[in-house]
Amino acid sequence: MSKELALAWHLLGSLQGVAILAIDEKCNVSYANPYARDIFNLNVKHVAARTGQLPKAVHKRIVTELKKASTSFVLQYAAGDELRTLQVFTSHNKDFEDLHSGYVLHMHDVTDRVSTELQLRHTEKLLRNLIDASPDLICFKDEKNRWLEANASSIELFQLDQLDYQHKTDMELATLSSPAFKEAFRHSKVSDDQAWKLGRSIRNEEVISLPHGGAKVLDVIKVPLFNDDGSRHGLVTLGRDITERKMAESHLRDRSAILDALISCDWLLHSAESWQTVAVTVLQQLCLALRFTRATILKNVEPSNKEVANAAKSGHSKILYRWSVPGFSNADNALEAIDFNDVRLNRWKDALQLGDPVFGDIRDLPSSERQILEQHDTQSIAIVPLFSDKVWWGNIIIERCHDLIKTTPQELGSLMAIGRSLGVAIQRENAGKRLHQAKIAFDSASEGIMITDDKVRIVAINKGFTEITGYSEEEVLGKSPKILQSGNQDDRFYKDMWAILKKEERWHGEVFNKRKSGENYYEWLTITAVKDNAGQVVNYVGVFADITDVKRSQNRLHELVNHDPLTGLPNRRLLNELLEHSIKRAERDNHKIALLFIDLDRFKAVNDTLGHQVGDKLLLEASRRISLSMRDSDVVARLGGDEFVVMMDMISKPSDASLVAKKIIHALQIEFNIDGHEIYISASVGISTFPKDCADVEGLIKAADIAMYQVKNKGKNNHCFYSDDLSKSAVERFTLEGQLRHALVRKQFEVYYQPQVSLITGEIIGAEALIRWNHPKLGLVSPATFIPMAEETGLIVQIGEWVLREAAHQIVRWHKAGHAIQWIAVNVSGVQIMRSNFADTVYGILMETDCNPHMLELEITESTVMQNTEYVIDTFNRIKQLGLKLAIDDFGTGYSSLSNLKRLPLDKIKIDQSFVRDLPDDLDDAAIANAIYAMAGSLGFSVIAEGVETQAQADFLSAMGCKEGQGYLYSKPVTATEFSKLLTK
Repeated sequence: MSKELALAWHLLGSLQGVAILAIDEKCNVSYANPYARDIFNLNVKHVAARTGQLPKAVHKRIVTELKKASTSFVLQYAAGDELRTLQVFTSHNKDFEDLHSGYVLHMHDVTDRVSTELQLRHTEKLLRNLIDASPDLICFKDEKNRWLEANASSIELFQLDQLDYQHKTDMELATLSSPAFKEAFRHSKVSDDQAWKLGRSIRNEEVISLPHGGAKVLDVIKVPLFNDDGSRHGLVTLGRDITERKMAESHLRDRSAILDALISCDWLLHSAESWQTVAVTVLQQLCLALRFTRATILKNVEPSNKEVANAAKSGHSKILYRWSVPGFSNADNALEAIDFNDVRLNRWKDALQLGDPVFGDIRDLPSSERQILEQHDTQSIAIVPLFSDKVWWGNIIIERCHDLIKTTPQELGSLMAIGRSLGVAIQRENAGKRLHQAKIAFDSASEGIMITDDKVRIVAINKGFTEITGYSEEEVLGKSPKILQSGNQDDRFYKDMWAILKKEERWHGEVFNKRKSGENYYEWLTITAVKDNAGQVVNYVGVFADITDVKRSQNRLHELVNHDPLTGLPNRRLLNELLEHSIKRAERDNHKIALLFIDLDRFKAVNDTLGHQVGDKLLLEASRRISLSMRDSDVVARLGGDEFVVMMDMISKPSDASLVAKKIIHALQIEFNIDGHEIYISASVGISTFPKDCADVEGLIKAADIAMYQVKNKGKNNHCFYSDDLSKSAVERFTLEGQLRHALVRKQFEVYYQPQVSLITGEIIGAEALIRWNHPKLGLVSPATFIPMAEETGLIVQIGEWVLREAAHQIVRWHKAGHAIQWIAVNVSGVQIMRSNFADTVYGILMETDCNPHMLELEITESTVMQNTEYVIDTFNRIKQLGLKLAIDDFGTGYSSLSNLKRLPLDKIKIDQSFVRDLPDDLDDAAIANAIYAMAGSLGFSVIAEGVETQAQADFLSAMGCKEGQGYLYSKPVTATEFSKLLTK
C-alpha cells in the first residue's frame, strides 16, 4: 500500500463528526469508516462482506433520496435519548471500467451547529424583543447613515410604522414623514456626521417636535462602529426620553426663581418706606419669575357722595401701577372697564370678595368670561384680591398674552403670598394700623421668619419658623439663633456673612442648620437689617425657606455625575477637579504631588473567561485593596475599565509614591476568591510627579499613563516613574502599533526558518518557523518589539494564523520537491489559544493546505500553560487528536507543575538557550540540562536544545543523550529560499 493511500485510510479512520459510507444500488454497505460504524452500529464483518445493513429508518430515507437523485439532504436519526442531525452529500461510485457501481455518502454531523443556530435564533429573537420592549430609542444605521433597524419606541416616536424606513437616510425619511420631524431628522444627520468625524461616541440632547404639538427631549448617544481596516461599519443610536427630567429641572429652577422673587418682593414691601415706591419693581419681579406678560395693580373705585346710592352697584377699578415685558404695550386702560357687577362675572366677584383668587386659561373658562378676556388679548389670567383691614381694597391682575401655560398651585400660592404682603404694605400706610398689619404679614408667610434685637436675641418668630425648625415661641424667645447651628459651617462662614450684612444691610444665602429633633436641614436665608430714623440698627429680620428636598436632589445628581456607579470611587470628572485644586494648592504652598496610574494585568482575560459579573466583583474588591494600601490623605479614582488612579498630595520625596505603588502591587497579587473562583492578577503602575513631569491635570495623567505602559512592555507587575524618554517611546510605540495593524494586509511579514538538526547524524530533520517584519522604512523589525504589541492588541490571532498557514504550505512544497525534512515547529501565543477557537483554526488550515498533521509541531510557553491550565489541556487534546505534535518552548524558565505536564499530550520539551549558553563549563547549567533531560525521558517526551552555538555544546548535549539541537552552530534563521538550499547540501 503506498504512503499516500495509507495516509488517506488513516485520515478516514481518524475523522470525527464525519461518517463515510460506500453503498451499492440496494443500499448494502460495503465500506464504513469508524465513525460511521459507531453511529449506525454497523457489523464490521457484514461491511467487509459488502452486506452491511443500515437501521431501517435510515435505510428507507437514503433509498428515497437516491431515487430522487438528490446530491444533498438532511438526515435525522435517534442515537440513544437524543436526536442527531447529519448533512448528507451523495456521489456516484464507479468501478475500474468507469461504470456506476453504487454511491459514496459523506455524512457530516451538524447536530451541534443546528442546535447552535436554533439557540442563536432564539437569542436573536429574545434580544430583538428586549430591544423592542425598551422605552429607549434604539436605531442601527449602515455606513452610509441609512436606517437598517429600529425598535418599537423609535418607530412609534417618528410614526414610521406605515413607512418603509429601512435603507433610507434621515433626509429621505424627513420628506416621507410628518413635517414636524423634519428638523429632528436634519439635526440627526448633522450629529451622525459629527460622530463619524470624531471617530468616537458622542452625546447630545435633542428636542423632537411632535406633530400634534409639544416636544420630547432625548438624551442621545451615537456610537460609530469601524471595521478592522478603519472603514465605516455602522452607527448605533441610543436615545433616552428625558422630557420629564428636563421638566423637573425646569420646575426646580422655576421654584428657585419664585422663592427668590417671593423673598425679594416680601423684603421690598416690608423695607420700603412706602409700598408705592416699589410697586412697579414687585410687578416686574412677579412677571419675570412666574413667566407672565404683564401685571397691574388696580384699586376698587370708591363712589363719591353723589354716587352713594349706587355704591353697591359699583364694580369698576382704577389702575395704579402696571408693568409689561417689552413688546406688549399697556397704553390703554381697558382693564378699568372690567365691571365686576356684570352678571357674567358674578363668579369672579364672589371669589375675590372671599379672598380667593380667580385664575384660568382662556380655553378653560366659560364662554361669557372668555369674551371679556378676548377683548384684552389675554390667553390666561390670575386675579389676586388685595385686602386692607379685612376690606376688599383692589386686585393684582397678572396676564399671559402669548403662551398657554397652566398656572401651577405653587405660582398661585406665591401670588397669594405677594398679595398678602402687598395688602400688609398697603395697611402699613395707615400708621394707626401699622403693628396689626405687620402681624398679618408675619403670620401669613409660609416661610420661617424670626426677628432679633440689635444684640441678635430672638424677639419674635412666626408659625413658619415653628413648622420648619420644630421650636415653639416659648423655647426660643431671648435666645440666639445659634441654637439652630448644625456645626457644619465654620466661623469663617459667619464672619463673612456678618461683614456683608453690616456693609450692605442685607445678606442672603444657603445655610445648613439643625431642627429641634436633631435632624439637619438646608434653608435659603435672607437677613435684613432694620434701622431707626437715626440710622441705628434696631432689629434683624430673617426669612428662610426649607430647601432640603431640593438639595437632596442636587446632591444625588452630583453623586451620579462625579462617582463611579460600580465602586463608588470618584470618576474621571471628579478626579480632574480634585487634581486641579491640588495643583493650585501645591503651587501656592510649594509642595509635590504624585499620580499613580494603575492598570490591572490579566483582567480582560478574567472578564472574557468568567463573565462580566465576576469581573465587576473583581474590580470592586481590587478597588477596596487599593484604598487600604494608600494613606488616609490620598485619593483613589476609577477612570473606567480596569484603570485606577491614586493621587498622593503633599509628598516629601518620590520614594513615598514608590512605597505606596509596591504596597498596591503586593495587595493585588494576593489570591482573589470570587464566586468560587481562585483568581490571580497583578498590576502595572505608572507614576508621574508634579511639578517635575507636568504642571497641568491632563499632562500629569498622560505622563503616568505612559509610564504604566512602559511597565506593561517590560513584563508587567511592577512600577515605573515617568521620564521624557518614555514619552518619546510612547509616541514611537503608538506609531508602530498603527503600522502593525496594516502590515499583514500590505504583505510586509515573512516567515524565516531555522534548522533543527539531529545531533547524531548532523542532518536537518526539522525547522522552526520564525516571523519577520520587513518594514518599508525601519527595515527588519525585531519580533521582540512587535510580538508583545501584537499580543496586547489581539493582532497576534490573525498574525499567528497566517504564520501557521504559511508553514503548512511550505512543508507541503518541500515534501513535493523531495526533501526529507520531517516537520516545521510553529510558536503559538497564549493569546491565540485564549481568544480564538484555536483547535478549529488548526483543523481548517490542515484542510486548506492538505498538509499532513504529523509534519507540524506547535510550541507553547510554560507561562501560558500555568495561567490557563484546564483550557490549554482541553485545546491541546483536541489538537493532538488531529495528529499534530506538541512541544513546551523555553522549558525551565517558568513555573511548570509536573502534575500539569503529565496531563498535557506533549511530544517534546525544548531546553531554553539560557541553560545551553554556558555549557559545558557551567556546572549549574549542566546539572539543570541533565535534570530536564532525565525528567522528560521519564515522562516519555523527546528533548531538543535551542541556542547551540559551539561544537562543544553539541558534543555535551549528545553525550547527555539529547538527540536534537538548534542554533547558530548550524544556521541562523533564513528565508524559505535559502533554507531550500540548505536542504540540498
